[in-house]
Amino acid sequence: MGYIRLGNKPPLAVAPEDTVTHVARAMTARKVGAAGVVEGGQVVGVVTERDILGKIVAERRNPDTTPVREVMTSPPRCIDLKTSVAEAASMMREHHIRHLVVLDQDRRFVAIIALRYLLYDLMDDMHRTVADLVGFIQADSPGG
Repeated sequence: MGYIRLGNKPPLAVAPEDTVTHVARAMTARKVGAAGVVEGGQVVGVVTERDILGKIVAERRNPDTTPVREVMTSPPRCIDLKTSVAEAASMMREHHIRHLVVLDQDRRFVAIIALRYLLYDLMDDMHRTVADLVGFIQADSPGG
């Protein structure tokens, strides 16, 4: 099983003082389910669709006046580029989260990885394993 693979789209970064409305619009425009909250060049939190739904909509708070710092998850769970898919999925399961911040070797924010993409990788790996096993079994000559 390999390391996590990232797309070519830069991650969505927002500021802690941005309003929830601003962040929700940015997430919608980028078609992403999470944004990194960056302050002073460091990721200080993550805000997700679930954060907005549970902490704004469900509580009837005003998204136009609520800063994202009040709804973000902080500190964020982070991994590096050499983290395996299995390790990342395990971390998400252990902490009951769906997004991880990815940092490069210089601790710069390079991505947010969603659980569904890790699951896609794990499923692809299982399909390859099954195909390899089927090929092995079918290639075996009669009588073993």
